Amino acid sequence: MTAALQKNNKRSVMQKVRIKVRYGMIVQVIRKQILRLGIEISPFYLFREGVEDSTIPAFKGLEPDYISGIFLPEDMGLMENNGSGYSPEDFLAFFKEGQKCIGIKHKGKVAAFMWINFSELKYKSFQMQLKSNEAYLWNMFTQEDYRGKNLAPYLRYKSYEMLHEMGKDTLYSISEYFNTPAIKFKRKLNARILKLSLYIRLFKKFEWNFTLKSFR
Repeated sequence: MTAALQKNNKRSVMQKVRIKVRYGMIVQVIRKQILRLGIEISPFYLFREGVEDSTIPAFKGLEPDYISGIFLPEDMGLMENNGSGYSPEDFLAFFKEGQKCIGIKHKGKVAAFMWINFSELKYKSFQMQLKSNEAYLWNMFTQEDYRGKNLAPYLRYKSYEMLHEMGKDTLYSISEYFNTPAIKFKRKLNARILKLSLYIRLFKKFEWNFTLKSFR
């Protein structure tokens, strides 16, 4: 390996480390290491979101050719290697379940997206059937090149508008306790924490879900 190539590899590693530090992902990395031992410990918040007291966030430093809207099954081909942990095949399965995907495109590329489930809220072992006026907002993901541009709160607000027109006035979401970026953008939209829970799984066999605190 040439000296130049070694230097570029080191630079690439340092860039990844800086990104993880910047977006509060160090704890997530540590938890992944513990997970390799067969132990998963995941504290998480249950949020209620909506249009009340929310204002549309301004784009920060973006060109006008960012387009937001509902994604269709044929758009899933653009989401190959999206980094969210789900494949285009998974996304197509979500469509078949009746879920919707709303996102932002920029010059033919997917910049950010999120999913909306109308039948159930499901996270780890925590499940809740939804009523006709409820929806679960989940799998919000912003591509790495577009992070730090305020896309997540903007997209979230656009989903509020769409769901309000559909008669969905009670919106839920989940954020892991250590996912600082997700919690931060929800704070921008005045989302309200309903409860703090703890999920524990040992060796992929035993799992528990505890409510640590309710904020109702």
